[in-house]
Amino acid sequence: MAEQLLEQMISKIDQITASLDGTIAQINNMSSAINAMSQKFSEETVSLTENIRLIVEVLKQFRTRSSESMQELSDEFNSKLKDLYEKKVIESIKEEEIKAIEDIKNASKAVANNVYYAQLLTIIQSIREETNRIIQASFRT
Repeated sequence: MAEQLLEQMISKIDQITASLDGTIAQINNMSSAINAMSQKFSEETVSLTENIRLIVEVLKQFRTRSSESMQELSDEFNSKLKDLYEKKVIESIKEEEIKAIEDIKNASKAVANNVYYAQLLTIIQSIREETNRIIQASFRT
């Protein structure tokens, strides 16, 4: 019986050892799979980080270029707006305004002529007064 008990114990120990070998093999397989997954995760993380860096760089360039483009568009818009304003100002001068400008020019000429005639009248009046004085002085003597 002791032999039989010993054989049963040896058999059980062999079974446990075989089971442990299988468990160790499974643990080794799981460890390899975890290492592979960890390696793949690291590679994906590096790839994702690089992609994010590239996206950020593209966004920076887009922001810089878009602000430059916006400035160029703003300048062009302002220039065209100024041109349109200047053209519309010229076009908005109507016939009445042109006539009013002509009337002002004519009035200015008339005033200039009146000032000239007033100066002539003053000179003529001065000459008449001098002539009268001379004539009166000649009658006195």
